[in-house]
Amino acid sequence: MTTAAQLAALRGSELDVGLVRERPAGAQFDAMLVVRENLGVLLAARLAAELVGPEGIRLDALSGLEWLGFSRSASPAWHDELTAILRSHGIDLGPAPPEGQELIAEVKYAAVISGHTFALAPENWPHRVPESVRWSPVAGNPLVRRTWVIWAAHSRRRDIAQLIAAFEQADPTWTRTARD
Repeated sequence: MTTAAQLAALRGSELDVGLVRERPAGAQFDAMLVVRENLGVLLAARLAAELVGPEGIRLDALSGLEWLGFSRSASPAWHDELTAILRSHGIDLGPAPPEGQELIAEVKYAAVISGHTFALAPENWPHRVPESVRWSPVAGNPLVRRTWVIWAAHSRRRDIAQLIAAFEQADPTWTRTARD
């Protein structure tokens, strides 16, 4: 489910816990940051050979390429943050993608292979990258994708508390950001 769909389901009591790309504002939900991922760029291999330097690819080197993005309605705050960073590096985002467009790996690869498009993905993306596509880190790591676990602030359910505790135990460096 998209972040927006999970938030709606949480508000409607159809979902108990969500994993979302943006921390919701207000006091309705408690939240804990569970994953921070530096995003890199997927490029056609021949283009990557020209653009990628020793530190990775500079975002401004992507100017003139089309970003294969996601619709804003899926995660408005994350979309706004990401597009602001891309724009600040001189990237023309072009027309908005169709609402509800699913960006599966095969769609990303097919677009990237053309050499006119780039896509974003974390280094540990679980999909096998074809020979004609290269993943590169972005110099300076300006693109950081966050995943938050969120739940109703008024919840006193033990099973939810145990799930949240499991996240904390998995990596003690995570910081619970629930509002008191």
